[in-house]
Amino acid sequence: MHDLPSPSSRPTATAGRVVGRIGTEEPSAKDGTRPGRPRRLPSLTGLRFAAAGGVVFTHSALMINPHLARTLGPEVWVGASSVSLFFILSGYVLTHSARPTDTARAFWRRRAAKILPNHVLTWCVVMAALACAGAAAATHASEWPANLSSLFLVNTWVPSQRFVSAGNPVSWSLAAEMFFYLLFPLLLPRVERLSRRGLLIGAGTAVVIVWTCPVLYEFVLNPGGPSFPGYWSLYMLPIARLPEFVLGMLLARISSSGMRIPRIPVLPAALGVISTIVVNSTFLPHSFLYAASTVVPLAMLVYATAELDLRGRASLLRAPALVYLGEISYAMYLVHFLVLGLMYLSLTGLGWSNLSVVLAALPVVLLSSWLLYAGVERPCVRRFSVSRLARPRTATPS
Repeated sequence: MHDLPSPSSRPTATAGRVVGRIGTEEPSAKDGTRPGRPRRLPSLTGLRFAAAGGVVFTHSALMINPHLARTLGPEVWVGASSVSLFFILSGYVLTHSARPTDTARAFWRRRAAKILPNHVLTWCVVMAALACAGAAAATHASEWPANLSSLFLVNTWVPSQRFVSAGNPVSWSLAAEMFFYLLFPLLLPRVERLSRRGLLIGAGTAVVIVWTCPVLYEFVLNPGGPSFPGYWSLYMLPIARLPEFVLGMLLARISSSGMRIPRIPVLPAALGVISTIVVNSTFLPHSFLYAASTVVPLAMLVYATAELDLRGRASLLRAPALVYLGEISYAMYLVHFLVLGLMYLSLTGLGWSNLSVVLAALPVVLLSSWLLYAGVERPCVRRFSVSRLARPRTATPS
C-alpha cells in the first residue's frame, strides 16, 4: 500500500466519483492541502519493522524468562504497544495511500491479496505441527470450531481463551485488521469531510475513547482486578481497537491538510514511547497498558516519522535495509512465534538453554520471513491484487 497515490482532501460532488468510491477528487491548493505530496512513505515502512521487532522481543523475552508472564514487567508491554503501533500505522498508511477513484471492492481485493495468503499458509503449518505432535488442539473434534474461526479471522469476537488462542496465536490481530478494512471504505469519506477543527476534535475523541474503555472496566465493570474478560474486551476485541485505527486515519488527514501543529522530532517521540512503557508498567493497572497509556506517544511517533518523508528530511528509517525489513515485517510477525515454538520443543530436549534457543531461532525467523515474503506474499500481491478484467492489455502489433 506504500506505492499508492496520496489521499484526497475533500469530497467533490462530481457524478460517478462519489457512489461506490472510497476516495475523492485530487486535492487542490484552495482547500488547504499541500500539492505534490510524496506517494511513498518509506520511513513508515522502516517503522513497521520496529513494531514487528517489538513483538518478537516480547515473545523472546517470555521464552528466556517465563517468570515475566507473572510479573508483567516492561518487557511484556513492549509487544502490546507494538500491536497498538501497527493499528495506528495501518490507519495512517491506508488513508495516505487511498486511491482517488478507488472502489470498495478493489480495495478489499488488494487487502485480501496482501493478508490472506500468508495467514492461510501459516495456519496450515501450525495445524500440521500440532497434528504431528498429537496435540488436542489439532486432533480433537471439539477444538475445530475454534481453529476454523481462526482461519476465517473471526475468533477474537468470541470471549473464550480457547478461541482467541486458536490456530496461529499471533493472528488474532489480523481479525482486528480485517474488521478495519471492512469499515475503511465507509470511514474514509467521513474523515475526508472533516474540517481542520473537526480533525483535531476527532483525534482527541479517539484518544478519549481509548482511555475511557479501561477506566470503565477498572472502576465500574470489574473493580476486582485483572481477568480474562478484561484482557479480551480491551486488547483483543476488534471494535475496542477501532479508535486506534481511526486515530491513524485522522493523523494522515491532519498531515495532508497543511495544518500547523507542534512538531516533535522522531528520537524524542521514540524515547517518549519507551519511557511511557517503563514508567506506566509500574504505576498503572494492567487494563491501561493494553493501549491507553501509550496511544498518544505512539500517535506522535507515527506523525513525526511520516513528516520526515513528507518534508524531505533525513531519516535513518529510510535506509534501504530497514525499508526491506519493513516490507517483510508482516511475514516475520506471522512466522516468529511458530519458529520460536518449534525450535524450543526441538532443542530444549537436547539440553539447550532457553537463551540459546532464542539466539539460534532469531536468524531462522529472518530467513523464514524472507522466504514467506518472497515466495508467497509478493507473488500473490502481484497476481491477485487486480482482477484480470481490470489489467491493461498490451496491444498486439500488426
